[in-house]
Amino acid sequence: MSTVRCVECKREILPGEATFEIRTFLDPFPPDGVACSPKCQSEKENESRMRTLLLYNSPLNPYTGGKDD
Repeated sequence: MSTVRCVECKREILPGEATFEIRTFLDPFPPDGVACSPKCQSEKENESRMRTLLLYNSPLNPYTGGKDD
């Protein structure tokens, strides 16, 4: 039986314990897994938002070219 770990704090999540889905939108590298608490969920979602903003505002972005829309 494989163990499930929290993607933020790496703590082992026991069977039957509550898990929290990490919601992302347009993240180029979304986290693969679940969180063990609302705090860990929030941390990963904030990290995902920052990655998305960095990609969107990047001059290397093929869709915007770094332009402010």
